[in-house]
Amino acid sequence: MLTAALLGLLQGVFEWLPVSSQGAVTLAGAYLLGRDPHEALALALWLHLGTGIAAAAAFRGDVAQLVAEALPGGPPRSQRLRFLVAATLVSAAVALPLLLLVGDALPDAGSGAVVSLAVGALMMASGLLQLRRPSGSVRREEQAGLADAVLAGLAQGAAALPGLSRSGLTLAALLTRRMERQAALRLSFLMSIPASVGAALFVGVDSGLLMSAEGAVGALTAAAAGFASIRALLALAGRVNFGWFVALVGAGLAAGGAWQLLG
Repeated sequence: MLTAALLGLLQGVFEWLPVSSQGAVTLAGAYLLGRDPHEALALALWLHLGTGIAAAAAFRGDVAQLVAEALPGGPPRSQRLRFLVAATLVSAAVALPLLLLVGDALPDAGSGAVVSLAVGALMMASGLLQLRRPSGSVRREEQAGLADAVLAGLAQGAAALPGLSRSGLTLAALLTRRMERQAALRLSFLMSIPASVGAALFVGVDSGLLMSAEGAVGALTAAAAGFASIRALLALAGRVNFGWFVALVGAGLAAGGAWQLLG
């Protein structure tokens, strides 16, 4: 349970940064805390339940409005609700087979060097994507359409792979579509709620974490840490481009893995 609490703390902070929380928590659990890599990955996915709850609490006004719009007889359905529904459906279609693939492949990955090399390479790709922002006029949140939802959903679904940052990829996808930065941030984090809860419940049932004390402690810690840090980290992310940081960390991990393999 102490391990779960420590990893929950990491998840609560890293989820809001354009760094792969899943990759960071998996590596910390496997190579710093001595967990089996497969178990560490399952726990990393499960801990998204806590940050999904934290995001829902932090954006409770937006969530309440979206739920009201979705109910029969509620307010007119907004463009934001249509965007989130389409993005979530695309995310689920991409992420589900990837989660099955990762779960089957990780136990046979070989050594920590292979995992470090793969995670590092994916983090480098995530960081480089964040550095690219097209010039031109920006678009507001209410202008987000189906094409934006499909692209953001594909990015979020791909983040099921350890090492790819969900927030970093979805933000990069929306900025590529010339969305205004604060609008892109808000849409990215609202997208995270169904995706995080869905992924956590999927792995929680399969791994047994759903009904375990370890799973409860980890998820509650992630929720508390996530709720406490989300406002400050969102404000920071609105002003700072973390692309170089993510790319450099990924390069270090990949170089370390390659060195071990060559040695």
